[in-house]
Amino acid sequence: MKQVFLLAFALLPMLTDAQPSYTPIRQALNTGQWEFRQVGKPDWKPVKVPVSVHTALLQNSMIEDPFWRDNEEKLQWIEKEDWEFHTTFEVTPDILAKKHVELIFRGLDTYAQVFVNDSLILESDNMFRTWRVDAKRYLKAGSNTLHVYFESPLKKTGEAWKNLGYELPGGQRVMTRKAQFHYGWDWGPRFVGAGILQKPQLEAWDDLLIENTYITTQFVEPTKARMVALFRYRSDLKFPVVVQFKEGKRKSVEDRVLWPGTHTDSVTYDVENPKLWWCAGMGDPHLYDFSIEIKKGVQTIERQDVRMGIRKIELVTQKDEKGETFYFRLNGKPVFAKGANYIPQDIFQDRVDPLRTKKLLDDVVAGNMNMLRVWGGGIYEDETFYQLCDARGILVWQDFMYACALYPGNGRFLKTAALEALEQIERLRQHPSIALWCGNNENDEAWHNWGWQMQFNEAQRTQLWREYKLLFSDILRTYVENNAGGVPYWESSPRYGRANPKSLTEGDSHYWGVWHDEEPFEVLNKKVPRFMSEYGFQSFPEWRTIQSFTEPEDRKLDSKVMLLHQKHPRGNALIAEYMKRDFRNPKNFEDFVYVSQLLQAEGMRTGFEAQRRNKPYCMGTLYWQLNDVWPVASWSSVDYYGRWKALHYYAREAFSPVAVLPYLDGEKFKIYGVNDLADSLKVTLHIHAYTFEGSKVIDFNLPDLMLQTDSSKLLWEGTLKSLLNGKKPDNCVIELQLTDPTEGTVYSTRNYYTIPSKKMNLPNPGLRITAVDKVEAGYQISLQTDNLAKNVYLQTDEEGFFSNNYFDLLPGRKTQVIFKTSKELSDPKKAFRVKTLVDAVE
Repeated sequence: MKQVFLLAFALLPMLTDAQPSYTPIRQALNTGQWEFRQVGKPDWKPVKVPVSVHTALLQNSMIEDPFWRDNEEKLQWIEKEDWEFHTTFEVTPDILAKKHVELIFRGLDTYAQVFVNDSLILESDNMFRTWRVDAKRYLKAGSNTLHVYFESPLKKTGEAWKNLGYELPGGQRVMTRKAQFHYGWDWGPRFVGAGILQKPQLEAWDDLLIENTYITTQFVEPTKARMVALFRYRSDLKFPVVVQFKEGKRKSVEDRVLWPGTHTDSVTYDVENPKLWWCAGMGDPHLYDFSIEIKKGVQTIERQDVRMGIRKIELVTQKDEKGETFYFRLNGKPVFAKGANYIPQDIFQDRVDPLRTKKLLDDVVAGNMNMLRVWGGGIYEDETFYQLCDARGILVWQDFMYACALYPGNGRFLKTAALEALEQIERLRQHPSIALWCGNNENDEAWHNWGWQMQFNEAQRTQLWREYKLLFSDILRTYVENNAGGVPYWESSPRYGRANPKSLTEGDSHYWGVWHDEEPFEVLNKKVPRFMSEYGFQSFPEWRTIQSFTEPEDRKLDSKVMLLHQKHPRGNALIAEYMKRDFRNPKNFEDFVYVSQLLQAEGMRTGFEAQRRNKPYCMGTLYWQLNDVWPVASWSSVDYYGRWKALHYYAREAFSPVAVLPYLDGEKFKIYGVNDLADSLKVTLHIHAYTFEGSKVIDFNLPDLMLQTDSSKLLWEGTLKSLLNGKKPDNCVIELQLTDPTEGTVYSTRNYYTIPSKKMNLPNPGLRITAVDKVEAGYQISLQTDNLAKNVYLQTDEEGFFSNNYFDLLPGRKTQVIFKTSKELSDPKKAFRVKTLVDAVE
């Protein structure tokens, strides 16, 4: 009996040690039903979190759809009111048994007072920061109350705005660290709201918590990459541990001593035969899954998982004979950046879900893009966005959230700006997609070129510029250089305004001579910078999108509703002016909408091709803009509902990795080939010309042309007269193709017209849909034409996606278009309509 008792006594510590869990508890707050109300009103209404004030009101039918007709005007009262939300949440005994219990709030927009069980635990003033509260003393086992009181941003900052003594450019929005586009932009409505944009979280822990883990590469060789995991921890005690750095079944193991307080330590691990992360078009965006485990004895007391890619990103700015380069180098190879400027996907961020983000980023890849610029007047996106960019090989130019304004330089503002910057840098630095941190959008250009300085005296100008440099040249630069893992910093985009000749020879450029200055699209052939980070042209969204926010009587260019959904003060007039230059008059407003998309797409293609043609002098083209925050006439290529405009189809063609690029330079006709691939290619150039009725004008091939990797090359040059062979340009189309000389694979096709559509003698095409067949992806639509069918436009009232649209079908040709949908159509033959440019203009 004595031996049995001693054995049991010896096993007791082992059994006791095995039962409790020492790892931190991380979970969403277990809340009940959320409710909200306007402060001063008696009734609480149910809502679902994430939520903003506007969507809470909409959920309860207390307002109409903010996008419908002129409702934006009617809902401006919301920004002047205070709002409150409350709920209950459960705390279990095992959570309260932990030494530390923290509540974590992300996405509090913006001025919030947070109460737990009637005790004030937090006051927030920056929607871009995470707020952590040691809340154990406020909590109890069982049900707890959570109350969030939001003050009106306008009322909260009103007094400070008045006390400045002058008005900062940008208006009152600059006083708050809130998404700047909420205050309205030239593509978005003004809805200055408040809300809980992410679900609150809870963390409970005992002696150890890892705050941040960052895995970086010390060196990379063909057979080995040395990885270093930096982890910042908080500990209550000094104690020895074992740290395991794991990749699948492989791991490294190192002994460490953890110390009380907050500290950073590191461990290393070697990856065998490493696979690098590449952007789209240059290779596979390979990702590794690592984990860091900290063990005390046999017990795991903390663990963090990290997904990352092995890559080196550089911004190359070197003096040369023409100025200074500006391009990205990935793993030692130059990258020609092709893409767009990204803005938030909705004016109400709580409505954006992962599926919507995935679809948009799939559209980016489908458009042959490899980079997005996250613009500085929006938000730092959520983890889903960057994870999807990592997985798809989309490089991200990341602005800090400052745009088109001057910001306060007082200590309070700079402190929250610095904390915001550090948090966002640490949050995003693990993502291989992050290619650049940029201080702001257009603030520097505006100070020097937009007349801002005229409203201040000399002392004020000196102070404001000093404060600007303190934030953007000192604070943000220092945080990036010390914490971003080698990702470069760029102070302001663009480097120079377009009035400065250096804007075309140094740095990045925002060229708005086309659009704002009414310069013709052809100017883009001459105004080629080192890197075009913004330029664009507006169009209207698809007709179904317009129907979604209008009554029939609103569907006129100059109606009040359409003007409210056109936020640029000269937008409609500029579209009409440019359209008059290149197109005949549309027959009605619906046709005007269709032609506006052709105008935008064909104009922007001029820029795409000019910039790619001038590689490597120019090494990037990011157009303004990819997407919309609401249904609107704007510069986007994908509208609010995810519908591709003509521009996105044209961008897909123009951004093809191997592309044929025509250029009419006076009477000289030049044909370039561009190759963005990692390998050199041998191609055949096919040059055909036809009349619009199908008669052959010229037909010849140039075989075995070499396109070196990552290059642009002039493949053929001749006179336009020789190509047209005596035919008039108003009745000729030139078809260019690059093909594989052995297999005949078509790399690129481009139909080129030497005069604008307005001057063309377009015949009735005789276009018809000959069949609609059910296929796995949806429906295959077969089309055939007798004569040239210019800008073939397929339409349907069903939700889905046309694999091609707004394209030209040459005389006598047939083609098939897939309409991708999961829906079974009751009458497929009647579901689709088609028209061409001839049908839409007088």
